[in-house]
Amino acid sequence: MDKYTKFLLTVITVSVSLIAVKMYFPYINQGDLNPGPVTFLDFYYANKIKDIEAKKTKFMSLAKRLPLVRVQGGEIQVSGSVDVDKIWDMP
Repeated sequence: MDKYTKFLLTVITVSVSLIAVKMYFPYINQGDLNPGPVTFLDFYYANKIKDIEAKKTKFMSLAKRLPLVRVQGGEIQVSGSVDVDKIWDMP
């Protein structure tokens, strides 16, 4: 094989490897290392932060990731019950 063919195969191999890594770790190139839905554990660890400003910032970033449903007009019918708990203490 000549140098050009080796170089081209190396570029293709590296490109395919990077695509595979990005598919395996979808949070790469996103600002947050936790791409999944917000969990109770996220709020638990955020509540352990000692610095008040850092804690507020973390809570706001978690709140922005929460799914939100806005209903304008009409009715909402719920079968069963809905519980709302206070899951964190804001400083």
